[in-house]
Amino acid sequence: MNQLQTPFFYIREKDLLYDISLLKEALSQNWGNYVMGYSVKTNSLPWLLCYLKKQGFYAEVVSKTEYDLASRLGYPDDHIIYNGPIKDRQTFERVLLGGGYVNLDSSYELDWMEELGAAHPDRLLRAGLRVNCNIAALCPEESLVSETGRFGYCYENGVLKKAIDRLRALPNVRVLGLHLHSSTQSRTVKVFAALANMAVKIAAEYDLELDYVDMGGGYFGGRADKPDYRDYFRDICRELSAYFAPSRTVLIAEPGVSLVSRATTFETSVIDRKDIRGQKFIVTDGSRTNLNPLVTRHVYPHHIAYGSDPSTRSKEPTQWVCGATCMEYDRLFEIREDAALLPGDRIIYDTAGGYTMCLNPLFINYFPAVYVERTDGTIFCARDAWGNEEFLQKNHWEQQEEAYE
Repeated sequence: MNQLQTPFFYIREKDLLYDISLLKEALSQNWGNYVMGYSVKTNSLPWLLCYLKKQGFYAEVVSKTEYDLASRLGYPDDHIIYNGPIKDRQTFERVLLGGGYVNLDSSYELDWMEELGAAHPDRLLRAGLRVNCNIAALCPEESLVSETGRFGYCYENGVLKKAIDRLRALPNVRVLGLHLHSSTQSRTVKVFAALANMAVKIAAEYDLELDYVDMGGGYFGGRADKPDYRDYFRDICRELSAYFAPSRTVLIAEPGVSLVSRATTFETSVIDRKDIRGQKFIVTDGSRTNLNPLVTRHVYPHHIAYGSDPSTRSKEPTQWVCGATCMEYDRLFEIREDAALLPGDRIIYDTAGGYTMCLNPLFINYFPAVYVERTDGTIFCARDAWGNEEFLQKNHWEQQEEAYE
């Protein structure tokens, strides 16, 4: 691997298969009747989407663009899960009529269901509803991403019930699913168990016979100090079994970060050392924009591959590892009381597969290459590094003959 030109992302198939197997084991042993949906927005690398399709995953999409990508890569409509607050009407119809899963999220989608029900009186149309419930009240100790979640239909104020009643009034439309994706920072097993219990409560309260319960994503993965799929689905399925039976109701999981993080690293090289008024700066050819373009993180799990024995080097009281851009904030982490880093050393960032690849901005430098290490040890390039040939596509810089009106 050392001969590969940095910076690049690196995916290990062996680790990816490990987490896929862990998910399948957790779902099959605790429920049996399940669908695995992969969150396309988390990492939309075409190689990865094709690989997961072969492993039996559906594509969980939240835009027309993602749907088109999944379709081009071979996902049929009945293997699509369509979520999100901004849906495309044509895509909505195709997935719904094609037998896929559609989880309604916005008020206009209820209008679409009425119109489609009237347009297809001979079809039974099934829909799911994304539930918005007060997680802070269910689990006061949870660290929330936002105090009040903005997605779905609110249970507490009756908006969810109104949506159910409105769909029930349509002769050929059925509410056959609930979607309970959550966004918490702490990602505890307890919050997923509470959401599963909420699905039971809603189904019992509104007398719903559900074809599926979709628990969404947001699980921990790739960390030995945190829960894994076996912990989550043990408690989720225990709660669901109070009302639902595997023979009747499908359990859907939509992992993203938890599925791909363990398998993926981002590798960079030390290019230069700078001493400025006693402060040592280590310049690397990767960037904070590759790992955290929103500039919200301050911890970057990593390990260092030294080009020579670090025990023979002097120790530095402090070294700041910085990125390749010309922005002052492009500083990744500080090293204290450790061997001096030298040009040629490599800094490898761990668990870099979730969001990092697809959120990379086209800022100063373009998309890095992506390599995959197969289980047999061979390596191939899943994405070439972008240059100006890729950047200039679809751009127009010569004056047009005719002006747009």
